[in-house]
Amino acid sequence: MTDFTHFIGIDWTGAKGKRHAGLAVAMCEAGEGAPKMISPPSGKSRWGRAECASWISGKLARRSGERALVGIDSSFGMPFLDEGSYLAGTDLPDDVKSLWAHVAGLCPEDGDFYGGPFVDAYAEHYLRTDYRGRHYSRRMRVPEQLAVESGAGPCESVFHLIGPSQVGMSGLSTMAALHHLDAHGNVAIWPFDDVSDARVVIVEIYAAAFAALGGHRGKIRDRDTLKSILNALGTARMPRLGLDFTDHAADACVTAAALRQIAPDRKYWNPPALSDRVRATEGWVFGIV
Repeated sequence: MTDFTHFIGIDWTGAKGKRHAGLAVAMCEAGEGAPKMISPPSGKSRWGRAECASWISGKLARRSGERALVGIDSSFGMPFLDEGSYLAGTDLPDDVKSLWAHVAGLCPEDGDFYGGPFVDAYAEHYLRTDYRGRHYSRRMRVPEQLAVESGAGPCESVFHLIGPSQVGMSGLSTMAALHHLDAHGNVAIWPFDDVSDARVVIVEIYAAAFAALGGHRGKIRDRDTLKSILNALGTARMPRLGLDFTDHAADACVTAAALRQIAPDRKYWNPPALSDRVRATEGWVFGIV
């Protein structure tokens, strides 16, 4: 797809609270220009998840004559294919959009989509610092398994909630937010929706895989490393980060630049392992083929 005018990278977080140091948003336009950081429209110094979702469905989706591709570094679903269900023996549905609705019912917008209530309700399937659920296992989705096998980067199970690499809480808050975004006609969520006419297309991404496309492994800890990655991804200039340089801001910038580079390539929109069953239950990570 070559008709996107703007590319947005979002480094998401599952942290508790309403404003988050770990949530960063960067945007770049078509061409070779540098990504720029986007500040919360509220004027606050930090984004909230609900505010970010509202910005996507509101201001971003209303920009006449423009089309945006938004990449969120977070899981859009749970493993299903390995066991034929999300959580065996529970009341969870068997398709991803119904799963989002179920998560959103437990993790509402007024709590900034925090995923804790879902984990509490299904504690027997999770590993936490103080408790190992009886049904816990380190399950992964099809695209996550492929990411590991292809060398795109390490992946952690969404049910493993220990350590800095855990992604489960982030994924739950994302699913709750996606349920709200799915109600907006100008927003399409890939690979679940027809994205051909949507003003905003949202995809799940893996920031580490995008950094690897730019020749880097591990956290981005300094400006020189960020510059090298962005140059490799076709960006001619560095973003003006000033004192705002963090690994979260760097990941958002790399995501925006990588989306701009790979979006025209049809192979990323049509990964061979994306079957109808995978699409309906687990989704996909854009950039993993």
